Amino acid sequence: MLDLAVLGLLKEGDLHGYELNKRLKSLVGGYATSFGALYPALARLERGGWVSSTAVVPHSDTDEQAASEPARRNRRRSTRPKSGRTRKVYRITEAGEGHLLELLQEDANNERRFRLQLAFCRFLPTDRRLALFELRRAHLVSLQAMARRDPVHSTDPYVRSLFQRDQERLEHDLAWLDRLIADERTNWPGPEPNDR
Repeated sequence: MLDLAVLGLLKEGDLHGYELNKRLKSLVGGYATSFGALYPALARLERGGWVSSTAVVPHSDTDEQAASEPARRNRRRSTRPKSGRTRKVYRITEAGEGHLLELLQEDANNERRFRLQLAFCRFLPTDRRLALFELRRAHLVSLQAMARRDPVHSTDPYVRSLFQRDQERLEHDLAWLDRLIADERTNWPGPEPNDR
């Protein structure tokens, strides 16, 4: 899932590792990761040819700018590496864009993965978005059917309330997906005559 999150963010624009980590945390639902996980993932994506990097040397302030803009200089200094070393800026490659499309169309049975897929589904063609939403809907319908087939037979009112909460959440999610699918279909004229 980290690959999906990283490639989706890099599809939006080039980022250095610190900014990428910050953006991962601000994704829908939050995607907490550490630099210890992020940089090995970036190295793996780069070895796979899905990401490329460029070393960028931080700009230094001139004495004149430092005298006239001390607050700005201090703010810049706080984000610049103290050692003055180069920083890598990462970008998605053409192969990475293809891999992102594959990841966006994978199985939608995992809630966390589906949230990430939804966050970047604008990069999919409309028919593929519809297929993703319908896959997710089919998964939720199967969960709902299993729960109805095997209801909780507990005398504990709190266990029963958890079961009821799960059922209500499934119904809510299905209604939301139905609206999303209807909106996609309304805004999509269907395949062109040459595409059939």
